[in-house]
Amino acid sequence: MDLATTPEEILIDSAKSYYAYLDEHNLGLEELRILSASLEQERLILTLGTKLFSQDGLVLGVGETLFELSVYGDMQYNQEHGILEVSPNYELLESLEQIRDSKMRKSTNATYKLVLEKLKLFSDLKFLVRNVGEFVAKHSLKLPSKKPIVAPQIPAYLNEYQKKALDMIFSQSLSYVWGAPGTGKTQVVLFEAVYHYAKQGLRTCVLAPTNSALEQIFITLIEHFKTMDFELSNLLRLGMPTQKFLNLYPECCDPNLLIQKNQISLFAQPTSLKNRLKNALIIGFTLDGFIKKSESLEIEFAHYFLDECAFAPLAKACALCVDDVPITLFGDHKQLMPICEMPPKDLKAHQEVNVWNLSALFLEEFFTNPQAVLQKQPTDTPLLSHIAELKYTHRYGDNLAQILDSTIYHIGLQGRDEAMEVYCIDSGTKREAQNNISQNEAIAIQKLYAYLHKKSLTQSLGIITPFVNQKKLLQKTITHSDISTIHSSQGREWDNVIFSPVDLHYYLTDSRQISALFGLNVAISRLKKRLFIVCDLGFWQQQEGQFLHALLMRSTRINL
Repeated sequence: MDLATTPEEILIDSAKSYYAYLDEHNLGLEELRILSASLEQERLILTLGTKLFSQDGLVLGVGETLFELSVYGDMQYNQEHGILEVSPNYELLESLEQIRDSKMRKSTNATYKLVLEKLKLFSDLKFLVRNVGEFVAKHSLKLPSKKPIVAPQIPAYLNEYQKKALDMIFSQSLSYVWGAPGTGKTQVVLFEAVYHYAKQGLRTCVLAPTNSALEQIFITLIEHFKTMDFELSNLLRLGMPTQKFLNLYPECCDPNLLIQKNQISLFAQPTSLKNRLKNALIIGFTLDGFIKKSESLEIEFAHYFLDECAFAPLAKACALCVDDVPITLFGDHKQLMPICEMPPKDLKAHQEVNVWNLSALFLEEFFTNPQAVLQKQPTDTPLLSHIAELKYTHRYGDNLAQILDSTIYHIGLQGRDEAMEVYCIDSGTKREAQNNISQNEAIAIQKLYAYLHKKSLTQSLGIITPFVNQKKLLQKTITHSDISTIHSSQGREWDNVIFSPVDLHYYLTDSRQISALFGLNVAISRLKKRLFIVCDLGFWQQQEGQFLHALLMRSTRINL
């Protein structure tokens, strides 16, 4: 086989190689348990026994036929009740009609139970990989050369770093706004950029790597716009919203979802998606949604804004290089990187797959010297011609900002004068031989949770651990909905965070290893007000040079 040399050839080969690897090793595919299924008023209602963390790549098996739900139906997910609703197109509906449970009578008019044995739901990342290859095969890709066509108006309330970032956005065809949490990447810089375009009647596209990240970005933008004289219908978030988002911001959702849920006013004229797309000025996609649907929607954008870019695979971000539209990346490359299922030893044999291992921040290098980028590591510092650093965070007190800057950022990060509250609780010596679980930490967290509950501090509380087994133990020990691993906490925020490190682990908590350091940064940056570290205090006090040691040395001890 000839060596792929152009970005397009590499991307197509990478999709083929990665898909084949996932298929051969049964990776990227997870069956989601269906507790009940019914067809109600031509809507498929699935009650799931598994929590959905992403709605991208959902595939429904009806008998022997597979349907990619993003293509064959509109979806809505009620996270609280674990209910997935699908409005199927004609082809999917016809297949569902064939698996009615003949033993069950119609419970209500046009409501049927379905035979569960003939229905399966999968989360299949392979479809998303294949979609990238098919997209690239249809298009010619190149870095944007066209610069924004509007001059910026810099509001006076921005700090000096935010002003420089906004000026850069409107003067460069490709740029990166880098900042720690609380520096105003989304709430200030992204908001002012899309608002400025909207005032000129120009349409922008806001993208994110995951559905939950896109939703959080849109909530931030919408809440800002609600304080102004700005029609919220100018914003349109495509894809599958949570029930909460749909209830709070129906005017910002796909109108097809509103018709399905009967949320159109009795006196209002239903608006088609085509008309909403024509009139909306700020349109949101996940990267996967953009790759699958943007071509069929036939809409033009003045600027692409990709948030959480450090978590977005380079392979998917390349799809934005299709129409010579200016691109601005927002994010923090000192946090989590994309998840690639192919291990390093196999990546050496299939270097083209490295575009799934690297982030969107390698975009400029990839189109400039694609072969060189295939040798890069995810932890390498990306080289971009135009970067704006946001160096002041309102999220952290200066005490925590200084620790983060000295260990992670090294850019002179500053925080607010008010000190951040950092507490430690000694759980005692770890007893287990295995390094991914600590019963003592779980017991101490149970006591801490009761203590915080009495003080009404559990309404906005996240409990985070690096280890899946520790998360499962905590879920058995404490009745609380927000218990997660570091990876699954990405994109979420709480007033209070309890962190359970468990042990010194090379890949997860040893900050001398850079990906572990970035992961710890994610865990800490989920908090807004208070951090509680529950650990074997004696052990960690001996670990000089570790990030957690630095935090503990500046913490206040709580005795429960």
